This record gives sequence, structure tokens and C-alpha cells, in this order.
Amino acid sequence: MTTCRACSSEITGPDRYCRNCGVPVAPTVAEFDDTRRFSPSNPLPAVPPGQHDTTNPLYVAPSPAYVAPEGSAPSAPLSLLVKLLLRKSVAWAMIALMVLTLVGLGIGLGRATDRRRAPDFHREDEDRQERDAVNEETSRRDYEIAVENMLGFKQGVFLASEFPDAQGIFVNHLMSDDSAAALAKIQAGDLLTKLNDKPVGNDSALSEVLDTLKTGDEVPVTVYREGATINLKIKIANRAFPPVQPKLEPSDQGFLGILNSSRRCCIPGTKKYGVEVKELQLNGPAELFGLRPGDVITEFNGRPVKTPNEFNRYIRAVKPLSKVVLTIFRGNTEQKIELIMGQRWEGLDAIMARRDRRDRRR
Repeated sequence: MTTCRACSSEITGPDRYCRNCGVPVAPTVAEFDDTRRFSPSNPLPAVPPGQHDTTNPLYVAPSPAYVAPEGSAPSAPLSLLVKLLLRKSVAWAMIALMVLTLVGLGIGLGRATDRRRAPDFHREDEDRQERDAVNEETSRRDYEIAVENMLGFKQGVFLASEFPDAQGIFVNHLMSDDSAAALAKIQAGDLLTKLNDKPVGNDSALSEVLDTLKTGDEVPVTVYREGATINLKIKIANRAFPPVQPKLEPSDQGFLGILNSSRRCCIPGTKKYGVEVKELQLNGPAELFGLRPGDVITEFNGRPVKTPNEFNRYIRAVKPLSKVVLTIFRGNTEQKIELIMGQRWEGLDAIMARRDRRDRRR
């Protein structure tokens, strides 16, 4: 039994051709063992035309025509066609697979590029927001410096309920007793509503008015104070220079011992504001001289007290061991308390730094 060299089908018997694909079977050496030399004296018998020499040892009887049964393997030409089609299908499938692979790689590379670029776009957006925030902060600071230097007060925030009938800029505290606002008799707790006869209901409006003014201009100013509108005049100071403020060492500043306080409205029977005491330092001057939590301070040595920051400015400006008089409301009763100012405590680091500065000046 042999196998076909073309389709590997089994070849049985004396078949010389593959019944599946028709390829001739290769002869073997054994088939040539029975050969004989040609002898002129004994020639081979003549074979009539159309017949076969059956005495030839190489003769193989032809096999009967093969008819493939129904449902069996296809004939040789059909089998070759199927195999050819299959090979082409496999080739096209491989080509399609390669195309899909290349497309997938392209999409993957594109997404990877997008992922690499996305952080850059995000970073650019963050940088832009950061620049905008820095520019906004710079503009805000320039505006605040203009208000402090030209008008001489530090503005602050306020509740809408404090000024239901007016809009303007809240005066938190004055920069010094010689500032433009102090000389114009503006007080901490006032609401600046007009400057140079122009409404200043917000920061933008006040900034626009300040840009039109020069150093030395004396212009009208309107403030809202305790339910009343007051018209004053203010002399515009230099935008580039802050008001002159006394520089006191911490040891030369007064100390009262009020740890926490807040703006308070209103004094019973009036529309006046004061500063309510929330917490006192144990054995501090305020506690030792009879001040209590809940007291509302309205005056400090005869000067109105309407914001905690202005009250603290008054305290720091008084030298230690000085006598001061506080006007307070305890419930509905007005009282005056005389006390002696304490000395602001300095940490060891602050003391050594102050001594170093003094030694350098010498």
C-alpha cells in the first residue's frame, strides 16, 4: 500500500494512478527486477492495434471506471477547486486580519497620543486659570492699596441687614489718626456711599472714581452712619505712599486682655453700634477691672468704638500702665469703667530679634 504524493490518499492494489486526484504513482525498483534483454532472435510477439501486451511484466490491467458513491468525497477536479477556493479564502482572511490589526494599532496609537496630549491640555487650562487668579489677586491688591493710601482706611465686609437702605464701601478701620479719612472725620463703621458726587456702591465703582482723582484733590464724600447720611470733604492722599503710622515695639503697645470680640448692633433705644466682649483673658486688665463677657463697648477714652479692628488699634496706640476709660452697656445700663493698661507680652524670639535690631543700629 502506498500513498499519493499529491493528495496523500491511499493507493491499494495494482493501481498506477490515484483515484482521488489522478496523479501517477511513482514506480518502485522491484518493478524493474523482471526485465529482460532484447534478443533479435527471439523478438517480442506483435500486439494487434488497440490491444495490450499482457505478457509484458510491466503491464497493469486497467481498473474499471470509478464512480464515486453519493455523499462521498468529490472528484479530483472538484477537490482541487475546493482546495483552491479554501486557499484563497485563507489568504483573504489573513489579509483582512492584517488590515484589522493595522487599523487597531492605528487607533491604539491615536488614543495613546490623545492620552499624552490630554494632560498637556489640562495643564494649559490649569496654567491659564492660575494666571487669571494671579492677575485677579494682583488687581485686587492694587485696588486695596489705593483705598488705604488715597483715602486712609481699610475696607471690610458687612451684613446687608446692617445697612438695609444704603449701598457702599464699609470702613473697617482707619490706617492712622493722620490719614485722609481721619482728617475728614470719617469713622470706622461708616458706609462710604459717594465720592466726588459719584455713587460708589461696589469696588469697581470706587476704583473708577479713584482713577480720576489726583493727589491733593479735595472732593466731597458721603457716608451713612447710624441711620443718617453725612456729607464731608476729604483730601486725596498720594496713591504711592501709605499714611504715616507710629511704629511701636510690642513692649510699648497697650494690652487689655480681651481675647475675642465682635461687632454688635444695636444699643438699646438707639441705632448705635458697639463691640461685644466674647471672651476675656484670665487675670488680664479687662477682667481684673470688672469687664465681663456680654458687655458692649461703645467708647474708648471718648472715641467711638464700632468695629473690633478699630478697637484693637486704639488699644495698641496706648502705652502700658496708662489709665483709660471705657464706656460700656451692660444690658440696658450705660457704665464707665476706668482701668490701667497692661503690657503686650513678647516671646523670647521676638525679644532677641528686637535686641539684635537695636545692636545693629548702634
